[in-house]
Amino acid sequence: MIDNVRELYNAYPVLKKIDKSTNGIITEKAIFKELLANEYLSTYGTGCVGFIFVLSGDIKIQRVGYEGEETNLYNIGRGQLCHEALSCFLRCEPLNIIGKATQDSRIMLIPFEIVEKYLLNSTDFLKEMYRDLHYKFNLIIGTKEEVKHESLQRRLVKLLISKESKNIYATHAELAFELDSAREVISRKLKELEKEGYLKLTRGKIQVVKELKELI
Repeated sequence: MIDNVRELYNAYPVLKKIDKSTNGIITEKAIFKELLANEYLSTYGTGCVGFIFVLSGDIKIQRVGYEGEETNLYNIGRGQLCHEALSCFLRCEPLNIIGKATQDSRIMLIPFEIVEKYLLNSTDFLKEMYRDLHYKFNLIIGTKEEVKHESLQRRLVKLLISKESKNIYATHAELAFELDSAREVISRKLKELEKEGYLKLTRGKIQVVKELKELI
């Protein structure tokens, strides 16, 4: 427990500040969880269960449509925030959000009543939310610019490198969504990289077997 709290404070310094000013309410109510790669953390159909904080690893945030189709929104890593959870506070229509670990990950959940009472009344926390939202917005703009100026293979290689893992748990369709491309095109590019000895492809998993940085 002590190690988890220390890791939480390191990843989210603002929570340490709030915790001290509220006599430890954050760590008292915190729920720590470990997720294996490809494991889901779902709020689909269950309403608001808590606000996610990532201590290590990477969580892909997805929206589930009315017919069960999944749409990738973005990834959250250590120290980042899931803004879709705000729909619970704003009493908006549920977004049917699920989180999928793209690698072994450690997370912490804070019940929404605690977030609403303490975190949303903290100017420091609200600043962190705006800062994180600005970061995600810039990522979207940057991706659009890359589409104009970089080749698809270069963008694909950079995306794989950004996963910071030799074992990447993602489907070709998920990578295609992140790159604003078609699944068939991404599959072809991945197979080309496999033939060149950089990757080993299996269902739902991409293994990096040769240094990709030499391609960019």
